[in-house]
Amino acid sequence: MRTRLGEPDENGRQRPEVVPGSEEIIAADAVVIAFGFQASPAPWFDSANIQVDERDRVTAPEHGQYAFQTSNEKIFAGGDMVRGSDLVVTAIYEGRQAAEGILDYLGV
Repeated sequence: MRTRLGEPDENGRQRPEVVPGSEEIIAADAVVIAFGFQASPAPWFDSANIQVDERDRVTAPEHGQYAFQTSNEKIFAGGDMVRGSDLVVTAIYEGRQAAEGILDYLGV
């Protein structure tokens, strides 16, 4: 759903509000939730052959054959799930680097 800024409160701050009727369903094979500060491996990681370290962080080296590729060659990861709690700008950077790794993997 989309959001917009609502009316200012007594301090002048506008809070986001849902735009009625903006809900949208997007088909996906899998959804990975990007939330929190502590790595929390999904139950399907084992069956997908995604290796994690002793702190449950996904093993996805920045300088591997393809940037941020996991032990499953078709899955890439970055941000808190790989490095642990850090800045959001670091997660954004790693997401972009992982996207470059994906493009390299696909030969695009």
